[in-house]
Amino acid sequence: MLKPRPPRPWLVGAVLVPALLAATGVLVQGHRIERDLGDRVAHAIDESGNADGAVSVDGRRVTVSGVVPRESARVQALVAAVPGVTAVTVHDAEPGQLLLLVRANEIVLAGTPADAAERSALVEAVTARAGDHRVTDVLAPKAGQRLPVAPAVAASIAGAVVDNGVHDFTGVVQGGVLTARATVVDEQRATTFGGVLTGAAGNLRVAPAIEVGPSIQDSALDLPALGDSINRLVGGNGSIRFQPDTTTWQGHGPVLVQRVARMLLVAPRATITVRGHASAAAADARGLAETRARMVRDVVLGQGVNPAMVETAVSLDDAPESTDTSRQVDILVR
Repeated sequence: MLKPRPPRPWLVGAVLVPALLAATGVLVQGHRIERDLGDRVAHAIDESGNADGAVSVDGRRVTVSGVVPRESARVQALVAAVPGVTAVTVHDAEPGQLLLLVRANEIVLAGTPADAAERSALVEAVTARAGDHRVTDVLAPKAGQRLPVAPAVAASIAGAVVDNGVHDFTGVVQGGVLTARATVVDEQRATTFGGVLTGAAGNLRVAPAIEVGPSIQDSALDLPALGDSINRLVGGNGSIRFQPDTTTWQGHGPVLVQRVARMLLVAPRATITVRGHASAAAADARGLAETRARMVRDVVLGQGVNPAMVETAVSLDDAPESTDTSRQVDILVR
């Protein structure tokens, strides 16, 4: 009986090496195809004008995340039309937060609209219900997020506050809940307003805290939430910065500071710190930082903020002036 001979080493190599190389080639080629397809889809979305979204590709299946809900159908059709795409999944942007403050004759809106169109729709809807109140928009669009409630519902909430003589109102919409704090003149109006607010909030679950009195104390204002909204506004609009080694504004700095200052009017007893930065290596670094802080403070005071509320501070940074953070000004609320 003949014994089988072991395979010759050269024969094993002749068979396996080309197979491995072929498999590697298929893998590399597959990654390149996915990358090229992802680039084409991203380019198509950019060229469409106003549709955002993060693109991921698995083979020829494409997923686009963070899309404004009103754009979902259009993005679906747009991506499906890209050559090579066999399947499309679109995920809407996640709902973020909306902060609605009413103090005296001012309504302040802060939150995370998905884009300029959603922001404009909210401001227009609230303005239509604002009566004699001025509407201050400090909304900061945030990629991948959207408003947690329709503009019509936000306007309905604002209208309920204005129409029922509420002295002070703070409302935060997040996660399907409206957390509200309000002050009214008497018990009867407190009971009435609670029901009106629930009706105005639509499908939102309402968690109200309604007090009777002339005005809520400033300590009841959610200062951390106010500070966070200011940070989002400033960060989402390029921050408050100056040109390197100068006191020349970068971008639309004064306009941004004015918007922040109008928001600060709702907290008349908060302490506001305006901190100017400069590189420690700059000529007269302390004087440069102090001047930047004073310039921002002057714009804040020009919007009617009480001078007694505002203090200035200086930060000398190790980084050079070419670094963004070494030539900016922070506005801190406490």
